[in-house]
Amino acid sequence: MSSRSKILALVWISVSLGASNYAATLTGTVKDPSGVPFEGAFVQAQNSKTKITFMALSDKQGHYRVEKLPAGEYTVQIKATGYRSDPQKSGTLQADQNAAFDFALQKSPVRWNEISIYQAKKLWPESKAKDTIFDKCFVCHGFQTRMASVRRDEDGWKDRVAYMRDAMHFSLSWRFTDQDAADVASYLNSLYGQESVLPKSPEEMPNYKDTLRPFRSEAMNIA
Repeated sequence: MSSRSKILALVWISVSLGASNYAATLTGTVKDPSGVPFEGAFVQAQNSKTKITFMALSDKQGHYRVEKLPAGEYTVQIKATGYRSDPQKSGTLQADQNAAFDFALQKSPVRWNEISIYQAKKLWPESKAKDTIFDKCFVCHGFQTRMASVRRDEDGWKDRVAYMRDAMHFSLSWRFTDQDAADVASYLNSLYGQESVLPKSPEEMPNYKDTLRPFRSEAMNIA
């Protein structure tokens, strides 16, 4: 390596280390409605200017730690299925500043856009269109934001399915027929249309509890 390259490498390392050393940290605890530490809540800190979101999970003691945040203003909120908590604004965090926010969760009905694809497969009514969605649509995206978070009439679902076919024509043109499109649009309308066949919350379905899985500590490694 040339002397010039060595100098540039050292400068890059110094800048990187400096950025890590002079970054803000958010900490705190998450507790359930009875005051017990809550494990497995997603804590999301979103930079108000850049909209970049940093995440961490609360541990067995309910503690969370979001590190290496660039200076700026952040909105901190909790995502936990079946619970809610008011978001908090950090004000402006300076470099190398530590701030703490504690959250007390309140029970809230589980929403359809909070459940997993595994749970949807168990809870959605059986249909050929359902099989088509799981085989051909979920290759690229889930249902939580694109389907379960909106309400459309049947024409609206037809439009969205047509858009998907057009956008993904290179992979769907030969395996997603006009009949598939009509069936999928009709099925989605029955789920998330103006007159849904689903109850307001998946908790109201008799087999919902069978779809629940306990939180495992290994999940702490993903955030």
